[in-house]
This record gives sequence, structure tokens and C-alpha cells, in this order.
Amino acid sequence: MHRKGFGFFVLTALAAILTLTVVACGGGEKKSSANTPTSGGVAPADQQTLIVQSSEPEFFDPHRSNFEQDIAVERALFRGLYQLELDSSDNVVAVPAMAASEPQVSGNVYTIKLKSGLTWSDGKPLTAKDFEYSLKRECSADTAGPYQYVLGAGMLDLVGCDDLFNGKGTADAVGVKAIDDTTLQMTLKAPKPTFTTIMSLWATFPVRQDIVEKFGDKWTDPANIVVNGPYTLTEFVAKDHVTLAPNPKWALEPKPLLQKITVKFIDDQEVAFRAFQTGELDMTSIPATEIPTILADPTLKSEYLQIGSLRIWSVEMQMNNEVIKNPKVRLALSRAIDRESLVKVVYNDAYLPATYWLVKGIPGYQGNGPFENVIGFDEAAAKQALADAGYPNGQGFPKLTITVTDNPVRKAEGEFLQQSWKQILNIDTEIQAVDAKTRSDTFNSKNFQLFPGGWQIDYPDAENSLIGLFNTGGGQNQYECSDPDIDAKLKAAGSETDNTKRIQDLKDAETLIVTRLCGMAPIWQGAFLYLVNPKVGGVRATGAIDAAMPGNWCPECWFIKAQ
Repeated sequence: MHRKGFGFFVLTALAAILTLTVVACGGGEKKSSANTPTSGGVAPADQQTLIVQSSEPEFFDPHRSNFEQDIAVERALFRGLYQLELDSSDNVVAVPAMAASEPQVSGNVYTIKLKSGLTWSDGKPLTAKDFEYSLKRECSADTAGPYQYVLGAGMLDLVGCDDLFNGKGTADAVGVKAIDDTTLQMTLKAPKPTFTTIMSLWATFPVRQDIVEKFGDKWTDPANIVVNGPYTLTEFVAKDHVTLAPNPKWALEPKPLLQKITVKFIDDQEVAFRAFQTGELDMTSIPATEIPTILADPTLKSEYLQIGSLRIWSVEMQMNNEVIKNPKVRLALSRAIDRESLVKVVYNDAYLPATYWLVKGIPGYQGNGPFENVIGFDEAAAKQALADAGYPNGQGFPKLTITVTDNPVRKAEGEFLQQSWKQILNIDTEIQAVDAKTRSDTFNSKNFQLFPGGWQIDYPDAENSLIGLFNTGGGQNQYECSDPDIDAKLKAAGSETDNTKRIQDLKDAETLIVTRLCGMAPIWQGAFLYLVNPKVGGVRATGAIDAAMPGNWCPECWFIKAQ
């Protein structure tokens, strides 16, 4: 579909998003519109191989994933009824993928026709029944999907989905039904302007019932998995790499030109940077500390992409911890963080210091103004808050653990926080550095105390940064924020049809969340920093919908240019 899928409220965000998603490259070259096979020429098939860096996914199962490294691979393997992409003006739009067209809407009932002749990678038909099974699987408590909430109350509001997830209903009562092989009917509690946008997310991707039931947790192993996306999974080596190959049954255009994609699992961006320099990687994320090196080198400068992102970063705090549950402790921790110094020292001023949560670039953005004097850097206020919490000058304060990814940049950030809290509050913390997969598991199992982490929006609307993240029991609320005032504001926003009032409800919720530090203390808004070999074409990077890799909203667009 076209922009209508974002509803009336997202259209106002697009101009601001464009400011953030323009790619700044060496020499001022704009690479958000990548070279195409027509303009650049295509290398022979035996040269169509790409090696790209990412972290190791926790899952290849789209119904269980909530980290970008998982989603990056799953977008290549699966595709839903609709998909998010960039139009010719670099606006984010939702368009039909497996669906043949826009849904037919009658009140609360949405009817979606599938394209004819769709198949899985093994040649078996892909039908509406597969989507019925998959949506019900996402709603099931047995799946325990962290993104189930996008189908539930306040978001899509699919009838019966929350009841099934909470053990109060049956799969038969969920409002999704295959009328025939190419017709899917979905019943919501109310019409939803963002229907096609939500139905573009990985939580709605189809998976095959017979494969899941036959192989259980091993259904995504390369020998077992069947997919409907542009690529298939041919090899997975834990802690090393995954290999993808074209899916000959891929139904859409373009067909993949790359004959092999290798995703190397490298958490340490310094290691990845060196691997790019030696030709071992074709695309990689890079640490902000290397920006001066890159800008001083004409070749690297020409390969450099800096993309403003709709990502907010924070110190996430486990609210069930007996110490952290004290709001004055959280206030002391937040007010002892000099965000401007952190961004300068650790990230070379590549990011924006932030005491806000709703990012610059979407309606509802309030910026630092309302929050800086409440939770921002103030040594005296930090010390007083800790004393008010019962720990004057840090006396009797237990040692807390900061969990970070095991790479130099994230460890440097952890050390900055550790030193700040020691110098200002006289408290000790321990840094736990782990690989990306372990970090994901630690977060999802809620087995953390202090966790520098963030939120990259899935689609450009404030609801996506709040609902499900801060309401009691929300699918992304691993820090266990629970506040009746916040719940009330988010519930009101989820049912409000007047957009001005809806945005105000979301802003009010943000104000409560930030000023009460409910589960997190914001510290910066980020950017994506990449190096891309000039031989790679088809990369249209965006800070709005990319996950872990530049332009990975369309991996089937990538190719190797003729040399």
C-alpha cells in the first residue's frame, strides 16, 4: 500500500524523518539513493558474494525475536502480508508483499487477499492458513513472543489475542481465519489506521505449522527450515557466521542477484573495522572512535555512511531489584551521568545527549527541555538523592552489575558510568561484559540490574516507543516498569481517535516515564555508522527501518557491481 498505511498521524513525521535519514558520506556524496543494476552494471554471477558484519542472533524465529541482529536475518528469510520500504523520495511506506492489495475494510473486519501462486522455499503452497496459524502462534503463551503486544490491546487489538496470550482464551477465539487458500479475515476490536504498518513487522511473518511441530526448537536449523523470503538459510556456525542463498521460489521483485551472503558475527566493532580494511568484510558497522581516522583517509571517507537514526539509548534498570526500585536511587544514578561528556569521550560527539525518550524526528518529540533539570547531570542533586535514599556518600550501598556487550566501545561506556558513579556517589559497580547473544538472553530473562541498551523504532510513531515498553506487563517491558498513571495514559492513547489528543497522551506518558525514571534513564540519541565497499550496489540506508545493516529493509536489492 501507499502512505495511507501509516494513517493520518505518521504522514506529518516524514519531513522530519528525512532530515535524520539522509546519508552523510565522504565528499558530501549522498548515498541514500544507491546505484542500481541499470546505472552501475552487474558483476557475473560467480562474483555475486557479499560478506557483512553483525552480532549473533538469539533466534531465527520471527515470533520470538526482539533484537536487531535477529530481525536483520529474518527479513531476508521471511516476508509478511505487507512490508515497509522507502519510496522514490526516501519516505517510509507500507506496501503489499504477500498480500495482493490493500485490505478490504468493513467496520472492524479486515479481509486480505493473497497473491496467487505463492509457495514456500520447498515448493509447497503458501496459503492464508499459514498466516492464520502464524498469527495465532504469535498470540500464544507457549510462544511467549516479546512482540505479541503489537497484536494486542492499544496496538492492533486483534480480537482474542491477549486472552490467548494470558491463558484466558482459546486459539479458535482469536480473530483471524482463513476463508480459503488466498483469503484471510481478521477481526479487530476497532479500526486501526496503522493496520498495514503493524502487519509489516516480523511478529506477523508466516512460519509453517508442520515444520514447527515436527522439529520443535530446531525448526530453524538449516536442514529443517522453510522460508518465503528472498533468501534461504544454508549454514549456521555458532559464534562465527550464517550463510544465505537465493530462494528460487521468492515471489516478489527484485529477484536476488547475490548468490551468497555471509553474515559474520563480530561484536567488537574495532575488529570489524580492521577486517573491512583488509578486505575481509564488504559492509560493517564501525565505532565512533574511528571517525577521525576515517575522515582523514580519502578512501575510507568515500566509503563512510553516517545516518541519523530514530534510536534512543538509556541505562535500563531492573525495577524488581530491591535497591533500584527506590526512585531516589534511580534519580541519583541518572543525575550523576554527564551525558555531554559521555557522548564526547566515548562516541566522539557522533550522538546527541538526551534526557528524553521520544526521539527527534517523530511527532511528540519534546527534547531535553522538560527533563534536563529533573533527571539531568547535577552532582549536588545526585548526592542529595542518594542520601535521601538512605545511602549518604554511598554508605551501605550494595555493588550493582552493569551488563554490556563485550567490545571496547560498550565497555568504555560501562567504564564511564562506573567511574561517574564512583566519583560522584562513592558507590561501586561491576561490569559484566558478555557476547551479544548472551546479552540478549540476559535482557529477555530479566536477569540484569543495570543494562545500557536502547530502542530503535519499528515504524515512525510515538506509540511504537511507548506502548508495550512501559505499560505493566508489556511485551518489551523487561525492566518491569509498573505505574498506574503511566498505564492510564498509554491506555488512553491506544484508544484515542483524535490524533492531537493521542499525541498529547503519549507525550504525557513520556513525561511520567522519564521524570519517574520508570525502568530507564535516557542518555543519548544515536546515529548509524557504517563502511560499505563501493563495489556493493543497491544499498539504500535509512535510520528509520534498517536493522543492524545498512539498507537491510531490502536485502534482495543488494548486488555486486561490474568492475
